[in-house]
Amino acid sequence: LPGYPDNVRPDTKGGYWVALHREKNELPFGRDSHRLAVRVGNDGKIVEEMRGSKKVRPTEIMERSNGKIYLGSVELPYVGVVKRLFVSCS
Repeated sequence: LPGYPDNVRPDTKGGYWVALHREKNELPFGRDSHRLAVRVGNDGKIVEEMRGSKKVRPTEIMERSNGKIYLGSVELPYVGVVKRLFVSCS
């Protein structure tokens, strides 16, 4: 995985969402975004990724059947809710 995983939850397609609390090779300068989570297929290969601000460090990710993704963090006092706007990895 490209980061440090924190919680693994099933997705709605037979794979899993993995929250990434930090990327392994994250630099303090440069782009202000990083991988928040990855979705892996049942074979363990990454099929989607979610990127976002370095200010967000998710420890939990959950996808519901309504197409919304819920993100939680021990560092933030709220739960983030986003719609699926992901770019598939290939």
